Amino acid sequence: MDRRTKVGVVTSTVAALAALVGCGGGSPATPTQPTPASLLPAGMVCDPTPPPLLRMQLKIHSDDGGRYVLDSKPVVPNVDHYCDRVGFGKWKFCDTRPEGDPQRTACNDPAQGRASDGVRWGPTWYYGTELCTQSTECALHESNQFMAIAHHNGTFYACAADTVPVDPKGGRGDSIDIDD
Repeated sequence: MDRRTKVGVVTSTVAALAALVGCGGGSPATPTQPTPASLLPAGMVCDPTPPPLLRMQLKIHSDDGGRYVLDSKPVVPNVDHYCDRVGFGKWKFCDTRPEGDPQRTACNDPAQGRASDGVRWGPTWYYGTELCTQSTECALHESNQFMAIAHHNGTFYACAADTVPVDPKGGRGDSIDIDD
């Protein structure tokens, strides 16, 4: 590896670590059970309330020839048999609710908090260390904060709000690498 390649690898690693620390990856909040009244959007019901966030799970939802729709979801630990109570069984961790459950959106929202712009419920999206709202390499999905549009190869991050409780074994964000 020549010197320029090493510098590029170190720079990429530093940028990745900076984004994860920006997600709170280095210092999870004290885990406390969120209260439905304090975190739920108006008119939504989530009972039982999810335990503190364990991690984010990211995937490529669709690939349209260099335009990738990225998807995220919160994953929570099985505290007090939560996963069993919401229909997953005796898993170690699970989604906040199964796909198609009428409470899924209401339970995902407090598990993530509001994006950093404070407007929509869901994660804050980054391309490297740059917010997707300020980058030409990615954009927010027009109607779903849990999704983003990637226009380029690279590392993309989804980060939960700093106000959301995080399990001591977990973190606020996750990343996905796109490399054609």
